[in-house]
Amino acid sequence: MRIAIVSQPYYPQNGGVSEHVHHTALELRRLGHEVDVVTSRFRNDSESCDGLLRVGCNMLVPMLGAFANVNAGPQLRGEISRVFRRDYDVIHIHEPLSPTLPLVALEEAPSDAVVVGTFHASSSRGVGYRVFRRFLRRYARRLDARVAVSQAARRFVARHFDDEYEIIPNGVDSSRFHPRVEPLPEWDASRPTLLFVGRFYRRKGVPVLLDALPRIAREIPDVRLLVVGGGPLGPWYRQLASHAPCEVCFLGELSREDISRAYRTANVLVVPSTGSESFGIVHLEAMASGIPIVASDIEGYREILAPGREALLFPNRDANALADSVLRVLRCPELARSMGAAGREKAARYSWTDIARRLEALFLARLDRKQRIRLAS
Repeated sequence: MRIAIVSQPYYPQNGGVSEHVHHTALELRRLGHEVDVVTSRFRNDSESCDGLLRVGCNMLVPMLGAFANVNAGPQLRGEISRVFRRDYDVIHIHEPLSPTLPLVALEEAPSDAVVVGTFHASSSRGVGYRVFRRFLRRYARRLDARVAVSQAARRFVARHFDDEYEIIPNGVDSSRFHPRVEPLPEWDASRPTLLFVGRFYRRKGVPVLLDALPRIAREIPDVRLLVVGGGPLGPWYRQLASHAPCEVCFLGELSREDISRAYRTANVLVVPSTGSESFGIVHLEAMASGIPIVASDIEGYREILAPGREALLFPNRDANALADSVLRVLRCPELARSMGAAGREKAARYSWTDIARRLEALFLARLDRKQRIRLAS
């Protein structure tokens, strides 16, 4: 098959969707398919190359407690139209009902191509879908198949666009994230260490974690927090962290190799997100790395994390409960080891190879159906 994967977010911007696109493209190529990733031009990486086609220009706009990628450019429609002249069998669009690149791709997709949409987002509000539902309905009808990465993501989109959605989750690269990875050499891995990995968006809950630090530091004075990531709220978070009673180190956006080493430098991953999360790839990365997790008890996380097994879940936005959970893990090495082992066992179920094979089967089935309909007509 010739496959185009269309995604507004992609590297150099790190994140769950970027990881999903990168690994499914890689695995589908290994299965023998021709795959192009079609994405935005970013300020630091604007060149197209073999297998990567950049169109328009990326900008960030506030949305759902984060910043959404929006593709701008007067030539966007023409660029997409030219890309789709490559005679793709399948056009796989991530967040297909989001402006602007996905919607333009839906409009310009050739009628003989199978068009598949994968939905990642989850929210309790869905203002955009609710306000623009009538306008977006005609775009939703263009999809030949709909995928959601979790039940939370399915419930969110199905509230507004009721249809059949196949659940195909995110995956994890277990060759990159595993317990044999060496820690970051510049950090003493024997010191009690908390780790946050994520974009600096409001919904990621970094202030909740910082509010929990005084309690944790009183009980474990040499504890420290490593913060991996970047984003528009970085200056504010650094200002808040300057008042913390323990060491807080902002490592920036690490390379793919160093992110895996950061997990092995830490004793526990803390994920304090306050909502609008459908899955959480960082959980899989931590589990594959063999470290325990403390996470907020929100819908998207309950699907992948079993409380008390590979993670301790605390009530959303409750800094005291977050501190209790962290202290419980740090004080009980046996609990931490058992959670790490359980995490490794669960992460093994989420290989990108298996995810790509499920996508391949879906693509082939929809292609076969489309061909039969064409012959019958």
